[in-house]
This record gives sequence, structure tokens and C-alpha cells, in this order.
Amino acid sequence: MPRALRILVSVLVGALLFVIGLFTSAMALTSNTWAFSGGVISNTGMVAILLLVPVWATVFLRQKWLWAPFIAGALLTAGWGDALLLLIGLFHLVIRGSKRQAIIASAVGTVLVAAATVRMCLAPAQLNPFAILFLPDPEQMTNLDAPAPPADALLAITLVTIAAAVIGLGISLGVGALLRRTRRMRVVETIAARETQRNESLSAELARRSERELLARELHDTLSHRLSIISLHSGALELGSKDDDDVASTASALRQEAHASLEDLRHLVGGVREGTLAGGGPQKEASTPPSLASMRSIPQLVASVQSTGTIIRPSIVIQDVESAPTVLDRAVYRIVQESLTNAMKHAPGSPVTLEVTVSADQGARIAVANPAPASTNRLPPRQSPLAEAVPGIPPYPTSAPRVGSSRPDADSPLAGTGSGAGLEGIRERAAMLEGDALAGVRDGSFVVEVVLPPFARRG
Repeated sequence: MPRALRILVSVLVGALLFVIGLFTSAMALTSNTWAFSGGVISNTGMVAILLLVPVWATVFLRQKWLWAPFIAGALLTAGWGDALLLLIGLFHLVIRGSKRQAIIASAVGTVLVAAATVRMCLAPAQLNPFAILFLPDPEQMTNLDAPAPPADALLAITLVTIAAAVIGLGISLGVGALLRRTRRMRVVETIAARETQRNESLSAELARRSERELLARELHDTLSHRLSIISLHSGALELGSKDDDDVASTASALRQEAHASLEDLRHLVGGVREGTLAGGGPQKEASTPPSLASMRSIPQLVASVQSTGTIIRPSIVIQDVESAPTVLDRAVYRIVQESLTNAMKHAPGSPVTLEVTVSADQGARIAVANPAPASTNRLPPRQSPLAEAVPGIPPYPTSAPRVGSSRPDADSPLAGTGSGAGLEGIRERAAMLEGDALAGVRDGSFVVEVVLPPFARRG
């Protein structure tokens, strides 16, 4: 139920209790000779009725200040036997009060109601408010000079008085205890549901951790050995080819790449095991080595590719790298890495044009182009909504497929290893960062162009 509706209902119920209680308390004044004289209310009785208004106003505080209506009701009960306000306060104390408060209020309320009941039963019938139901003449109320009612009427008045007290206490204590137990069960159910959800979350996390451990073991056991063998053989080849500079240079580059791959593998295995591969915060960003999958490492990446004999014409302008999110930092590096790998696979020996521009205000833009093989499918020229193309490379058309389709070059030893997964990975990385990626042939060049949105500058 909305909070405003709950407040409205509480106020309406309080107003109803206020009207009914004010009427019953005024009727209960008939049990006091100082309030009525010869069946006529006295000035003292009028003052007492006026004082009932602020006393019964405490019924509106029954939910926030539990003791206010209870104390006011206790004064009325002790004064002239009117226990209705006391029972209302007792009801809410039993429901909402602490266990100690509920016990104290129940004991005090029971004693006061019992005393008021005994007092009414022992008083003359004309002073019992319930006598109006049985006296033949209502004018006999408060008139002690009137003849006493018959014995059966006296018995009925006594029984009704006792029944009213028992029913009132039963509702306040019994129904209050039932509602208190219901509220407590709801709280227990809520806590149990929360704990169940937490246990399920922990179970799922343990299952994911187990999967990560298995994946990390497989990655390490499968690739670490092979990369170590490649590094050892390339080192031996470098030492044994001192007379041939080209072979020694190639072997050195191969050994360095194998060593870098081992470092990447260690970082990857550690990230998979700890679940920190994505980098969720500043602490994780700081723990990531800057030489691994970072925009800062793009010049080293270009140098390593150039060492294989591939001609690269780079244009790299990177700003605000310290403000870039880890996922963007890694994505830019991986996109450049995969684009250069595609160029070496499908156009070996061809020059590659690389442009990388990164800033917090403009975002990131990567464009990699190389001459397309003669057999590659051509795309019609159209305008692109992306940023300006690399110098010398026209904009890429919007109708171009997201993943380029080109037939591998038969002369390349790596041509048969491509499956399109690299370009698909580029597209997925761009989509994850709400960017755009295009890959395909344009005017004789195979172009990979990626635009990523701006990011917030720190400080």
C-alpha cells in the first residue's frame, strides 16, 4: 500500500475512534456523582467533557508514540472506569512495542480493567453506564434516590459489565498478540527470502569461480608449454645464426613475441582466476600492468609487427589516457592488435596505414587500411556517418557489412587460420562500448574503422 494511502487510512480510523471514544467517555461519566446531580450534568461534568477532547486526541498518536494513548487511557480508567482508550493503547503496544513493553502494558492494563470492572459491579446500578440498557426509566440513571432495579436486572447489568471487560481485554491482548506474531513471521520470511537469495548468489559465484579455475588451468596447461618451447627454439636459433643477420633478427623478434605472449597468458590466467579481467575499479586498473593490453603499449605493438618486415605507416595521437576506463583502454589496444593481425594474414608484405586518435572529448577512433587482394569482394562507394576517414582513405559506406568477407591469400602461411572471429570480436567490443565498427573493402583497400564515444576526464 502506498505511504500516502496508509497515512490517510490511519487518520480516518483515528477520527472514527476519536468520535466513538468521546461519546463512550461522556456516557461513562454517569458513574460519577460529582459529574451528575439528579440526572443533570453539573459544571464539573461539563469541564470533564471538555477535557476529554485533548485526552482522546492522543488516539492519533497510537502508532508513533505508543505510550501516549495508553497513559491517557489509564487515567480515564482509574478516574471513572472508562477503559476504551486504555484498551486501544494496549492493543498497539502489544503489536508494535518491544516484548518487555508489551508484557508491562498487558499487566498494568489487565489490573486497571479488572479494578474498574469490580468498581462498577459494586457500585449502585444507577451509576453503571450499562444500566441504561436494563432500567425501565432512563431518568433513573445517576439518580440514587430512584428505586433499585429488580434482581434479574442487577444480574444482567453485572454480567454485561464483566463481559465487556473480558471481550475488551481479549481483543486487545489476543488479537494484538496474533497480529504481532503475523508481523514477526513476515519479517522472518523476508529475512529468510533474503538469505535464500544470498545463498543462491554465493552458490552461483562458487560455480563461476570453479569454472574460472578450470578455464585458467586449461589455458595455462594448453598454451604455456607450447609458447615456452617456441621461446626456447627461437632463442637457440638466434644464437646459432650470428652470421646471418636476417635470420638472427627474425629469431629475436620471434623470441620476444613468445616471451610477451607468455606474459599476456600469465595476466590472462590470473584475471580469469580472480574474476578481475574486466577491471571494475581504480584499484583493479592500477594493478593491471601498463605493458599488457593498454593504449600505452600500441607503439610497442607496432614495433613488434614492423620487426616481421611489415611496413606500417602509423599516426598515433593519444590524450587523456589516464582518464580512460580500463575496458576502453583494453578495447583500443585489442582492436589495433586484431586489425594488424588481419592485415598480416590476408595481405602479407603489403603496407598498412594505421591511425589512432584518442581523447576524452572526441572519444576514440581507430582506422586500419591495407591493399585488398584482387579476389576480394568490392563494395559500392557511399557516404559514411562516421568521422573523417584516414588521410588518403575515403569514408566507409553505411551499407557495408559489419564483418568483412574476403578470401584468404594463398601465398600467406596464416591465411588459412582466419575464421572471421577477429572482426566479429572487434564489432562486439565496439558495441559493448556503444560505438560503431565497419570492416570491408573500399576503393581497393580493406578498411577497418572503429569509432568509440567520448569518456569523462578525471580531475
